[in-house]
Amino acid sequence: MKNTKLVEEAKLNPTRIYHRPHDVLRDRRLKDPERLEILAAWEDGVRRAEPAGSQMNGTSVRLEDLEQVRREVEQRLPLPPT
Repeated sequence: MKNTKLVEEAKLNPTRIYHRPHDVLRDRRLKDPERLEILAAWEDGVRRAEPAGSQMNGTSVRLEDLEQVRREVEQRLPLPPT
């Protein structure tokens, strides 16, 4: 699967490809900006489903876990020029 297609599919339904948010972090096929896109889409889906978590494809995902992984990725990115 090409990276672009993988990212698009993961943004549409993250739990189809990843069981946990940390799996996005460990996927070596992705660059950090792609990880952020997937995690942001996943967070958005969880927030729309219910505030404390979501049942997507039978997998319970906590919003706090998604936010933690997103922060880890954001810390690895270079700061924008000021």
